[in-house]
Amino acid sequence: MSDSEQSEEQNREFKTDEDFDPEFFRNIERKSKIFSCIQCGTCTASCESGKWTALKTRNIIRKVCLGDLTVLKDPDIWLCTTCFACWERCPRNIQPTGVIMELRNYATKLGNISPNHRAVVGYLGNTGHAVPINDITKERRKELGLDELPPTLFKYKTEGEGKELENFKEFMFDLPPVKEEKKPKKKEEKK
Repeated sequence: MSDSEQSEEQNREFKTDEDFDPEFFRNIERKSKIFSCIQCGTCTASCESGKWTALKTRNIIRKVCLGDLTVLKDPDIWLCTTCFACWERCPRNIQPTGVIMELRNYATKLGNISPNHRAVVGYLGNTGHAVPINDITKERRKELGLDELPPTLFKYKTEGEGKELENFKEFMFDLPPVKEEKKPKKKEEKK
């Protein structure tokens, strides 16, 4: 492919299904009905996180509908609190939260995971809790006659759940290594 053909392909205004992994679109559409979005902005207006952060749900949905996979590197997909307000208020019953969760899954497979989310997964894997429990809280729990740590799914499993929990743990805690950013080489200073 010549440089001009490659440049033309990169600068096309619209992309086709052939440009992307068809499984990506099947999963997104199956979970969300995203292609019926009318870009009304109700999702963004309903978003509690968007009131305090850069998250604009409508923009994320638009990027996916247009086939703009830069959304998988967009840090805003990690700002969603999964409160489902966007889904509850959507006039087309689209599931923006489902889209964002699917984007997070794909982004994670590519190694693009928020450092905060990576830390939460680490806490879950090590202790069964999403938030670390400090010594003060542990001491207060003992004073109240409670176990030092609150119960978790991994501590209280019923008969037969062992294999399912092991499969869940294997899937849940299997994160790709942190991607190291390539630093541009500095040009040698002229003498």
